[in-house]
Amino acid sequence: MRRLEGRVTVITGASGGLGEATARRFAREGARLVLGDIREEAGQALAQELDAAFLPCDVTCEGDVAALVDRAVALHGRLDCMVNNAGQLGAVGRVEEIAAQSWRDTLAVLLDSVFYGMKHAARVMRPHGAGAILSTSSAAGIAPLGPHAYTAAKHAVVGLTRSVASELAADGIRVNAIAPGNVPTRMTELAYGDAAAMRKSAEARNPLRRVVEGDEVAAAFAYLASDDAINVTGQVIAVDAGLVECRLASDYYARAASYFDAEGKRGI
Repeated sequence: MRRLEGRVTVITGASGGLGEATARRFAREGARLVLGDIREEAGQALAQELDAAFLPCDVTCEGDVAALVDRAVALHGRLDCMVNNAGQLGAVGRVEEIAAQSWRDTLAVLLDSVFYGMKHAARVMRPHGAGAILSTSSAAGIAPLGPHAYTAAKHAVVGLTRSVASELAADGIRVNAIAPGNVPTRMTELAYGDAAAMRKSAEARNPLRRVVEGDEVAAAFAYLASDDAINVTGQVIAVDAGLVECRLASDYYARAASYFDAEGKRGI
């Protein structure tokens, strides 16, 4: 499908992982891309392959994010979609061991960057009365499934998404987020030691017993960027193979009625 034909889209953290998968998906669906990342060589190579523009971008610097948005407008006259995707695992360890600067650095990448993207996307979208602002949260933004700083930042992205969606709805701008489960990327592989360990863990934990792939998350972003989601705003869609919401194993529902007592209390 070419649902995004001609849609001018900025993607941060685009040179690898979910950002790269999203860039490739949007390119297949006809979007005109402006990509940003701190990894310049990989970003330039991907941009050349996809016939996209690339600009070095440190998402912790508001000026860099603003410049990325302005490049899209300079090249194409408008911005239709902003994908705030850049991220890292960030500070890890016990709560009493986390250094204050490590905490601040993590939130700068995972939360401040999303605020900057929303702010500057709204700045150029309002005059046109349309647009889609999308952000990468995480299953850890819905449930405590990651390190403290990461979990706090991803929860905040959920809250910010809903708050900004409320403000911008009257301007015709839709604001949504995706909450991926464990996707095989460099970041998640490092968290588990290697790719094989990450996949084995995901298959064991996820109720659907499968690993979420990057293109599947990118497909959800493409849906939210398209007119198929014209009435969807303020939403956080979990693409996590059931990790967050499907807490009871299927064998629970297969238990005979005799397992429970008359008031349904035994066995709980």
